[in-house]
Amino acid sequence: MKKLIVGAVIVFFVFISLFAYEEKGSDEQNDAIKKAALDYIEGWFEGSGERMDRALHPELAKRLIYKDAKGKDVFRNLTKAEMVKATEGGGGKGVPADQRQIKVTILDIYKTIATVKVESVSFIDYLHLGKTGGEWKIVNVLWLPNVKERETAQIDPKIFIDYVGEYELAPGFTITVTTENDRLIAQGTGQPAVELFPESETKFFLKEVEAQVDFVRDEQGKVTHLILNQGGRQTRGNKVK
Repeated sequence: MKKLIVGAVIVFFVFISLFAYEEKGSDEQNDAIKKAALDYIEGWFEGSGERMDRALHPELAKRLIYKDAKGKDVFRNLTKAEMVKATEGGGGKGVPADQRQIKVTILDIYKTIATVKVESVSFIDYLHLGKTGGEWKIVNVLWLPNVKERETAQIDPKIFIDYVGEYELAPGFTITVTTENDRLIAQGTGQPAVELFPESETKFFLKEVEAQVDFVRDEQGKVTHLILNQGGRQTRGNKVK
Protein backbone atom coordinates (compact mmCIF):
# COMPACT_ATOMS: atom_id res chain seq x y z
CA MET A 1 0.00 0.00 0.00
CA LYS A 2 2.82 2.38 0.97
CA LYS A 3 4.56 1.68 -2.34
CA LEU A 4 1.35 2.49 -4.21
CA ILE A 5 1.04 5.81 -2.39
CA VAL A 6 4.67 6.71 -3.07
CA GLY A 7 4.20 5.74 -6.71
CA ALA A 8 1.09 7.90 -6.99
CA VAL A 9 2.94 10.84 -5.45
CA ILE A 10 5.81 10.40 -7.92
CA VAL A 11 3.36 10.26 -10.82
CA PHE A 12 1.63 13.38 -9.47
CA PHE A 13 4.86 15.33 -9.32
CA VAL A 14 5.86 14.16 -12.79
CA PHE A 15 2.47 15.37 -14.06
CA ILE A 16 2.97 18.77 -12.37
CA SER A 17 6.46 19.05 -13.89
CA LEU A 18 5.14 18.26 -17.37
CA PHE A 19 2.29 20.73 -16.95
CA ALA A 20 4.71 23.46 -15.89
CA TYR A 21 6.91 22.67 -18.87
CA GLU A 22 3.97 22.97 -21.25
CA GLU A 23 2.97 26.30 -19.73
CA LYS A 24 6.50 27.60 -20.19
CA GLY A 25 6.47 26.37 -23.78
CA SER A 26 3.16 28.16 -24.41
CA ASP A 27 4.60 31.42 -23.12
CA GLU A 28 7.56 31.08 -25.47
CA GLN A 29 5.20 30.25 -28.30
CA ASN A 30 3.04 33.29 -27.58
CA ASP A 31 6.13 35.51 -27.50
CA ALA A 32 7.33 34.15 -30.85
CA ILE A 33 3.93 34.67 -32.47
CA LYS A 34 3.63 38.18 -31.06
CA LYS A 35 7.15 39.01 -32.21
CA ALA A 36 6.26 38.08 -35.81
CA ALA A 37 3.11 40.23 -35.63
CA LEU A 38 5.07 43.18 -34.22
CA ASP A 39 7.78 42.82 -36.86
CA TYR A 40 4.96 43.13 -39.39
CA ILE A 41 3.13 46.18 -38.01
CA GLU A 42 6.01 48.01 -36.32
CA GLY A 43 8.22 47.26 -39.30
CA TRP A 44 5.64 48.96 -41.52
CA PHE A 45 5.50 52.12 -39.43
CA GLU A 46 9.29 52.19 -39.03
CA GLY A 47 9.85 51.67 -42.74
CA SER A 48 11.98 48.63 -41.88
CA GLY A 49 12.12 46.25 -44.81
CA GLU A 50 14.26 43.92 -42.70
CA ARG A 51 11.54 43.46 -40.06
CA MET A 52 8.82 43.07 -42.66
CA ASP A 53 10.86 40.49 -44.56
CA ARG A 54 11.49 38.55 -41.35
CA ALA A 55 7.78 38.45 -40.45
CA LEU A 56 6.40 37.21 -43.78
CA HIS A 57 6.35 33.75 -45.32
CA PRO A 58 7.51 33.65 -48.97
CA GLU A 59 4.03 32.42 -49.97
CA LEU A 60 2.25 35.34 -48.27
CA ALA A 61 -1.21 36.26 -49.57
CA LYS A 62 -2.42 39.63 -48.30
CA ARG A 63 -5.91 40.72 -49.37
CA LEU A 64 -8.14 43.75 -49.10
CA ILE A 65 -11.83 43.69 -50.10
CA TYR A 66 -13.44 47.05 -50.82
CA LYS A 67 -16.05 48.67 -53.02
CA ASP A 68 -15.04 50.80 -55.98
CA ALA A 69 -16.72 54.01 -57.10
CA LYS A 70 -19.53 51.98 -58.72
CA GLY A 71 -20.18 49.91 -55.60
CA LYS A 72 -18.57 46.77 -57.00
CA ASP A 73 -16.55 44.51 -54.69
CA VAL A 74 -12.86 44.60 -55.58
CA PHE A 75 -10.04 42.38 -54.31
CA ARG A 76 -6.58 43.85 -53.92
CA ASN A 77 -3.80 41.29 -53.52
CA LEU A 78 -0.29 41.89 -52.21
CA THR A 79 2.71 39.55 -52.16
CA LYS A 80 5.65 39.45 -49.78
CA ALA A 81 7.89 41.17 -52.32
CA GLU A 82 5.37 43.99 -52.75
CA MET A 83 4.98 44.45 -48.99
CA VAL A 84 8.73 44.57 -48.41
CA LYS A 85 9.19 47.05 -51.26
CA ALA A 86 6.38 49.30 -49.99
CA THR A 87 7.85 49.20 -46.48
CA GLU A 88 11.34 50.08 -47.72
CA GLY A 89 9.75 52.94 -49.65
CA GLY A 90 8.71 54.57 -46.38
CA GLY A 91 5.73 52.51 -45.25
CA GLY A 92 3.90 54.29 -42.46
CA LYS A 93 6.83 56.42 -41.26
CA GLY A 94 4.71 59.53 -41.68
CA VAL A 95 2.65 58.53 -38.62
CA PRO A 96 4.39 59.70 -35.41
CA ALA A 97 5.32 56.87 -33.03
CA ASP A 98 3.04 58.19 -30.27
CA GLN A 99 0.02 58.11 -32.62
CA ARG A 100 0.31 54.58 -34.04
CA GLN A 101 -1.90 52.90 -31.39
CA ILE A 102 -0.58 49.39 -32.01
CA LYS A 103 -2.31 46.47 -30.30
CA VAL A 104 -1.66 42.76 -30.91
CA THR A 105 -4.13 40.09 -29.75
CA ILE A 106 -3.54 36.36 -30.20
CA LEU A 107 -6.99 34.91 -30.93
CA ASP A 108 -6.20 31.21 -31.27
CA ILE A 109 -3.35 28.70 -31.53
CA TYR A 110 -3.57 25.11 -32.69
CA LYS A 111 -0.33 23.16 -32.93
CA THR A 112 1.58 24.94 -35.73
CA ILE A 113 -1.03 27.49 -36.82
CA ALA A 114 -2.31 30.66 -35.17
CA THR A 115 -4.70 33.56 -35.71
CA VAL A 116 -3.81 37.08 -34.57
CA LYS A 117 -5.62 40.42 -34.68
CA VAL A 118 -3.44 43.50 -35.17
CA GLU A 119 -4.92 46.95 -34.61
CA SER A 120 -3.33 50.31 -35.36
CA VAL A 121 -4.44 53.84 -36.11
CA SER A 122 -4.24 53.02 -39.82
CA PHE A 123 -5.32 49.38 -40.20
CA ILE A 124 -7.18 46.40 -38.80
CA ASP A 125 -5.36 43.18 -39.81
CA TYR A 126 -6.28 39.55 -39.22
CA LEU A 127 -3.18 37.38 -39.56
CA HIS A 128 -2.80 33.63 -40.09
CA LEU A 129 0.61 32.38 -39.02
CA GLY A 130 2.27 29.02 -39.52
CA LYS A 131 5.33 27.53 -37.89
CA THR A 132 7.73 26.47 -40.62
CA GLY A 133 11.40 25.71 -40.25
CA GLY A 134 11.05 26.25 -36.52
CA GLU A 135 9.87 29.88 -36.96
CA TRP A 136 6.46 31.55 -36.94
CA LYS A 137 5.73 33.33 -40.22
CA ILE A 138 2.70 35.27 -41.47
CA VAL A 139 1.09 33.28 -44.27
CA ASN A 140 -2.23 35.07 -44.83
CA VAL A 141 -3.51 38.59 -44.08
CA LEU A 142 -7.02 39.96 -44.50
CA TRP A 143 -7.19 43.66 -43.71
CA LEU A 144 -9.15 46.88 -43.86
CA PRO A 145 -8.16 50.49 -43.27
CA ASN A 146 -9.08 51.72 -39.81
CA VAL A 147 -11.40 54.47 -41.03
CA LYS A 148 -13.12 56.95 -38.75
CA GLU A 149 -16.85 57.38 -39.14
CA ARG A 150 -17.56 60.76 -40.73
CA GLU A 151 -20.81 62.51 -41.60
CA THR A 152 -21.49 63.45 -45.20
CA ALA A 153 -22.49 67.09 -45.64
CA GLN A 154 -25.38 68.03 -47.92
CA ILE A 155 -23.95 70.46 -50.48
CA ASP A 156 -24.91 71.53 -53.98
CA PRO A 157 -23.26 69.04 -56.40
CA LYS A 158 -22.93 71.84 -58.95
CA ILE A 159 -19.83 72.88 -56.98
CA PHE A 160 -18.13 69.64 -58.00
CA ILE A 161 -17.54 70.88 -61.53
CA ASP A 162 -14.97 73.35 -60.17
CA TYR A 163 -12.85 70.44 -58.90
CA VAL A 164 -12.78 68.43 -62.13
CA GLY A 165 -9.28 68.11 -63.54
CA GLU A 166 -5.87 66.50 -63.05
CA TYR A 167 -3.69 67.18 -60.03
CA GLU A 168 -0.01 66.24 -60.03
CA LEU A 169 1.24 65.04 -56.63
CA ALA A 170 4.59 63.74 -57.90
CA PRO A 171 6.28 63.14 -61.25
CA GLY A 172 4.34 60.33 -62.89
CA PHE A 173 1.55 60.34 -60.32
CA THR A 174 -1.64 62.35 -60.71
CA ILE A 175 -5.13 62.27 -59.25
CA THR A 176 -7.84 62.68 -61.85
CA VAL A 177 -11.09 64.14 -60.51
CA THR A 178 -14.36 63.68 -62.41
CA THR A 179 -18.10 63.82 -61.71
CA GLU A 180 -20.65 61.08 -62.21
CA ASN A 181 -24.35 61.24 -61.27
CA ASP A 182 -23.82 64.13 -58.83
CA ARG A 183 -20.88 62.34 -57.23
CA LEU A 184 -17.24 63.41 -57.11
CA ILE A 185 -14.84 60.67 -58.23
CA ALA A 186 -11.06 60.54 -57.82
CA GLN A 187 -8.59 58.13 -59.40
CA GLY A 188 -4.85 58.03 -58.80
CA THR A 189 -2.44 56.80 -61.46
CA GLY A 190 -2.67 53.01 -61.63
CA GLN A 191 -5.32 52.87 -58.92
CA PRO A 192 -9.07 52.17 -58.92
CA ALA A 193 -11.54 55.06 -58.83
CA VAL A 194 -13.05 56.01 -55.46
CA GLU A 195 -15.79 58.39 -54.44
CA LEU A 196 -15.02 61.57 -52.51
CA PHE A 197 -17.64 62.40 -49.87
CA PRO A 198 -18.09 66.04 -48.79
CA GLU A 199 -17.55 67.25 -45.22
CA SER A 200 -17.91 70.82 -46.47
CA GLU A 201 -17.78 72.62 -49.81
CA THR A 202 -13.98 72.24 -49.97
CA LYS A 203 -13.18 69.27 -47.70
CA PHE A 204 -13.82 65.67 -48.77
CA PHE A 205 -13.05 62.22 -47.38
CA LEU A 206 -12.75 58.61 -48.56
CA LYS A 207 -14.58 55.71 -46.98
CA GLU A 208 -12.14 53.06 -48.22
CA VAL A 209 -9.07 54.50 -46.46
CA GLU A 210 -8.35 57.09 -43.78
CA ALA A 211 -7.67 59.98 -46.15
CA GLN A 212 -9.05 63.44 -46.79
CA VAL A 213 -8.79 65.80 -49.73
CA ASP A 214 -8.96 69.60 -49.43
CA PHE A 215 -9.48 71.70 -52.55
CA VAL A 216 -7.83 75.12 -52.44
CA ARG A 217 -8.91 78.25 -54.35
CA ASP A 218 -6.93 81.40 -55.11
CA GLU A 219 -8.12 84.95 -54.42
CA GLN A 220 -10.17 84.90 -57.62
CA GLY A 221 -11.98 81.73 -56.50
CA LYS A 222 -10.24 79.46 -59.02
CA VAL A 223 -9.23 76.00 -57.80
CA THR A 224 -5.42 75.85 -58.00
CA HIS A 225 -4.48 72.69 -56.11
CA LEU A 226 -5.55 70.04 -53.64
CA ILE A 227 -4.04 68.78 -50.40
CA LEU A 228 -4.11 65.02 -49.73
CA ASN A 229 -4.06 64.22 -46.01
CA GLN A 230 -3.12 60.59 -45.43
CA GLY A 231 -0.93 58.65 -43.00
CA GLY A 232 0.06 61.78 -41.12
CA ARG A 233 1.33 63.42 -44.31
CA GLN A 234 0.07 66.36 -46.30
CA THR A 235 0.81 66.18 -50.02
CA ARG A 236 0.09 69.05 -52.41
CA GLY A 237 -1.15 68.35 -55.92
CA ASN A 238 -1.15 71.24 -58.34
CA LYS A 239 -3.97 71.38 -60.87
CA VAL A 240 -2.32 70.81 -64.24
CA LYS A 241 -5.42 70.34 -66.42
